[in-house]
Amino acid sequence: MCTQDVTDTKGNEFEDYCLHRELLMGIFEKGWEKPSPIQEASIPIALTGRDVLARAKNGTGKTGAYAIPILERINVDKNVVQGYRLSLASFLVECYNYCSHYVLASFCWRRSMFV
Repeated sequence: MCTQDVTDTKGNEFEDYCLHRELLMGIFEKGWEKPSPIQEASIPIALTGRDVLARAKNGTGKTGAYAIPILERINVDKNVVQGYRLSLASFLVECYNYCSHYVLASFCWRRSMFV
């Protein structure tokens, strides 16, 4: 079941972002046909090199929203380590997920002490 968070798109296609053919092939192999709303809003901005701060529910395509622009910017012809921003972005997302769950659990535990 897909909710409006995933289906309420502007009608963009992944091809509209002029991504490398190999990346597009990987996106389609993953089974993604069209960008989700969070991807439509963030990918064009991130492709320009600007930072993006966005929030969306689980299952709405946030990982693709930050990973696609980072993968697009990797130059396979360069023999240097690239993609450190992907690692940093993954780390920050996981920290946020962990911290938000921790804060929620802590809040519930404290609240149960006063009931």
